[in-house]
Amino acid sequence: MKKNFLCSLGLLGMSLALASSAALALTPGQKLTKSEIAEWGALAEYKIGSSRVRVIPPQYSGSQDTLLLNAQGVVGSSRNEVAVSEAPADVQAVIQQTQPRPVSIQHFAPTGITVAKYADFGQAVDALRALKAALPGAKVSLPVQFSKQVPY
Repeated sequence: MKKNFLCSLGLLGMSLALASSAALALTPGQKLTKSEIAEWGALAEYKIGSSRVRVIPPQYSGSQDTLLLNAQGVVGSSRNEVAVSEAPADVQAVIQQTQPRPVSIQHFAPTGITVAKYADFGQAVDALRALKAALPGAKVSLPVQFSKQVPY
């Protein structure tokens, strides 16, 4: 009897732990309250154009995306990538020579878009500024998704 009780208690504890971790899972498009945001304390903030975003601490290790908050408290996601289009042919060499250095570079010839991936969001923001200066005629952006992806 005691063994069954302990087993049941253990299963109940695991269920509660899984339920609470699922409640903490953040997704793009989710709006957080001020009290939920305040639980993290001071967050690193970055200015991208006229927008300001704050970096949410990683929810679990191994995540390659960075979760962000916009001024309205909406969760967004970045892959820490800078996209460059309408650039000269030597765009990959320019990206490699610009600080910070990317983790990887992919060029998509059919569209003429080059994507540079960085180790973290702060590096991607720094690279965005540096590449805009180094490639004044190109379109340089740091994509951030603030909505849920809906399958077609």
